[in-house]
Amino acid sequence: MKASEFKLLEPVADALNDKFEDLHRSGAFDTILRQLREKMAQLPEEISISLDIRMTVFDARKEKGILLLNTGLNCQKNQEPYQYHGDSTPQKYYVNGEMCIVPHDYCPNCWGTWDFKFKDGVCPNCRCELGKEVKYLLDDDVCPWCRQGKVTVEHPVCDQCNFEVDPQRVVWG
Repeated sequence: MKASEFKLLEPVADALNDKFEDLHRSGAFDTILRQLREKMAQLPEEISISLDIRMTVFDARKEKGILLLNTGLNCQKNQEPYQYHGDSTPQKYYVNGEMCIVPHDYCPNCWGTWDFKFKDGVCPNCRCELGKEVKYLLDDDVCPWCRQGKVTVEHPVCDQCNFEVDPQRVVWG
């Protein structure tokens, strides 16, 4: 997804998430959650129920969609329902010289599932290669592997996990 398209849609996903949180806090789901707690008491331990709010962007040419928002309420036996978030953090890339933003577990070229780009190196769907058609954009000093440590151009080895950033696979922003 082009960066401009992502930036156009991101506020909508954020607003939808905020509205859902507001409704939950206001008690709008209290009757439903009470009913679910009662029903959960009659179900086996391994059963859980979730109420999902999702926002997916679909590209007809690619015949694939990207999940931009995945949140909801989860109910489990003998527990209070809780809100969860199952969407992935957005990541910037350069694809054939154009900046794109997609959730980190998608291929920025074909939108197929591709989570561990630094480990696998090649998209299992379209076969584009990290470092050739796709470059990972590092515009902060956060390690792209562990997301905890720090990496820089001068010191490309993470100070937490020792992952070494391959300068052929990234563009420093």
